[in-house]
Amino acid sequence: MIIGLDVGGTNIDIVAIENNKVVDYKKFELGDDILSSVLTSLQKFITADYTPILNRIILSTTITTNAIVQNKLDKVGMIIENGIGANPDFLMCADANVMVDGYINNRGIEVKGFSHDTVEKAISEFKKLSIKHVGIACKFSVRNPKHENEIYEIVKKHGFEFISKGHRISGKLNFPRRVFSTYLNSAVYSSFKLLYNAISEFLKEKNLPPEIAFIQKPDGGIINLDSLKEFPIFSILSGPAASAQGGYILSKPLSNAVIIDIGGTTTDISFVCNGQFVLEQYGATIGRYPTLVRAIYSRSVGIGGDSLVKLEDHISVGPETVKPFATERENIVTFSDVLLYMKNLSCFDCKLQARLINLSKKVNMPPLHFCNEVLETALSLICKKIKEGIEYINSAPIYTIQKLLYGEKFEPEKAIVIGGAADLIAEHLAKRLKIKVEVPKYYMVANAIGCALGSLSREYNLVADTEQGIVYIPELNRYESVDIDFSIAQAKNFLIENIIEAGDAISVDEIEIIEENSFNMIRNFKYCGKIIRLKAQLKPKLQQLE
Repeated sequence: MIIGLDVGGTNIDIVAIENNKVVDYKKFELGDDILSSVLTSLQKFITADYTPILNRIILSTTITTNAIVQNKLDKVGMIIENGIGANPDFLMCADANVMVDGYINNRGIEVKGFSHDTVEKAISEFKKLSIKHVGIACKFSVRNPKHENEIYEIVKKHGFEFISKGHRISGKLNFPRRVFSTYLNSAVYSSFKLLYNAISEFLKEKNLPPEIAFIQKPDGGIINLDSLKEFPIFSILSGPAASAQGGYILSKPLSNAVIIDIGGTTTDISFVCNGQFVLEQYGATIGRYPTLVRAIYSRSVGIGGDSLVKLEDHISVGPETVKPFATERENIVTFSDVLLYMKNLSCFDCKLQARLINLSKKVNMPPLHFCNEVLETALSLICKKIKEGIEYINSAPIYTIQKLLYGEKFEPEKAIVIGGAADLIAEHLAKRLKIKVEVPKYYMVANAIGCALGSLSREYNLVADTEQGIVYIPELNRYESVDIDFSIAQAKNFLIENIIEAGDAISVDEIEIIEENSFNMIRNFKYCGKIIRLKAQLKPKLQQLE
């Protein structure tokens, strides 16, 4: 049995899946204490009957994302080696930032060593500011992590609670994104640690092994809870990824589609192009920080079923919400109330109808006219986000000959609507978008299904410089010597063997080489070696639901 748990803005959804069938599901209200709500939901849902047959628990969480968005981050000290190039002022993202003066060039060759005294002074400054978490980011560290590792050895002697190294987060180049990613990895550590400790305690109480607990990643894959201890940044944006996967599993779109998740607090929108998720090209941007975190491309707008309908200078919907069972809900109107009224006037609750009439009177409108205005306001904002997403996808660089020749543009052929208010808004979206709109079975708990049926995913980069005689895979922390005749075929085998050896895949069938290139280097009219670059990923394999 697999348990999927999705923490939304107002509800916690849990499903139990056995033999690819949903055998149980339930919604729980999200309290003010998120961790307590998660644990209570798990304790109530996972009964003694489920425990012996439980294989996996997968959670999508908003805890680290909220910490970034609400600026509830840990104090971090950053040690940055910028080398030569642009003014580094825009990299100063942490509570204390210290630049060291070493340099490793773009081929991973050490040009200048760093000053150990500067690192010691940085540590003293961090201690004075009561900083417990440190990030270390050196330019071209993915080509040669020597300076990051040496600085780490100095810093770790001083008892800091958590230290991030930039080259361990992603094998991609892009130094500014690496600096911000390293900072955030340290800055969300305490938030993640609370979740980690709470889940670990729950597993211990139930006498369940820690190996069965996983977290939804933003790229649609899942990762073991223990593995996240070094990389808490990979727990961000897991909610939108779970909703995208849930809509995909329940509808199985083979062509272009848009997945619209109408939750309680927000509407999350993702896109499927030729049957594949659209991913962020360079990495997700969270708050004001561009990162190297691989993520399913999504757009969000602060409108959900529990959003407040307000009258100020004009009619507005959200982003404020009220929880479904809150006492103050009896005195206000939510977006779901409006949709329900428009869906079935005759069956509408008298108390809700009275509140709606009172509100509409304030703007001198009949209730139905007022509801149409509210709906128009909400649909305009949702459709604006969909349009922005489509424009972003179509503005991406052209990669394929087919697109180059035929000017192929992304146009969704259908919309898959999930979330608590999906059945209420689907008809209105169909009229507005003028495409087929589908509300699949289990739409109310689609997010929980999405994270329950995810699989392990990861990206790996290999670079070989045969003139220097080195090959490295930063994500696996592997750096080895090779001879000048090291070939691209040997590089592929080296990469695949190391992925399997790390335990990330069982066989070569689970690994896909998605980019490869090799070019010779000529010096003084003579061949002196080659540069080989490979990128691999674990093949995405969403499980199917019967």
